[in-house]
Amino acid sequence: MQSRAKTFRGRTLALLGATMIGSVALVACGPRTQDAATPLRGVPRDLTAPTSPSTTTSSTTVAPTMTTIVETESVLLHFILGETITTALRNLPLDPNPQAVLDSLLAGYPSSAFGPDVRSAIPRDLTAAVTVERGLATVDVQGSLLTEISPLDQPLAIAQIVLTLTSRPGIGQVEFRVDGDPQAVPRGGGELAPLGEPVAYDDYAILVSPVAVRDDGT
Repeated sequence: MQSRAKTFRGRTLALLGATMIGSVALVACGPRTQDAATPLRGVPRDLTAPTSPSTTTSSTTVAPTMTTIVETESVLLHFILGETITTALRNLPLDPNPQAVLDSLLAGYPSSAFGPDVRSAIPRDLTAAVTVERGLATVDVQGSLLTEISPLDQPLAIAQIVLTLTSRPGIGQVEFRVDGDPQAVPRGGGELAPLGEPVAYDDYAILVSPVAVRDDGT
C-alpha cells in the first residue's frame, strides 16, 4: 500500500512539473512587449524632416516714369530798349488767359541778348488783376500805379501793359483802376488820357521799336 502511494505521488509530482514547464515555455514563446518606439527604416527623408513655416517672397514692380509734354505758344510781351518799346517773345503754356500774360510781363525780363539794355519800368512789387469784357481789359492795381515810376518812364510803363494786352486775341482797349477807382494814364506822347477813357495800341505805337528780341524764360 505504501509503495503504491509513493508511486502515485511521484507520478503526480512529475505531471505537475511537466505542466509548469509547459506554461513557462508558452510564456517565453509569446509576443514580446516593446518599451520604446523604433524609427521606421526606408522612409523618404522629405517625409520625416521637420516642417517649417512657409515664407512668401513678394516683389514690387516700379512703373516707368512718364514724361508729361506741355504744349506752349510764343506770347508777345513788351519791354523797354533804350527809350523805346521792344517786342519780346516768351513761351507760355498753350492758350494762356490774360492774367497769365500780365503776370508774365510783371515778372520782368530775366534774360536777354542785349544784357541790361532791355528792362522794365513796371515796379516788381506791383500787384494787378485783369478782367476782360467785350474786348475791354480792365487792369485793377492795388495801392498805386504811377507814384513809384519816374515821370519819364510812366508812358513806357503804361505802354508795356497796353501793348502786351492788346496783342492778345479779343482785346482792343485797356482801362486802368487803382483799388477799383478809375486812373488817368499818360499816352505815348506824354499827355494824359481823360479819366475813365480807355487807351489802345495806337496810343503807344509811336514808342514801338522795330527791333525784337526773344526770351525763352530762362
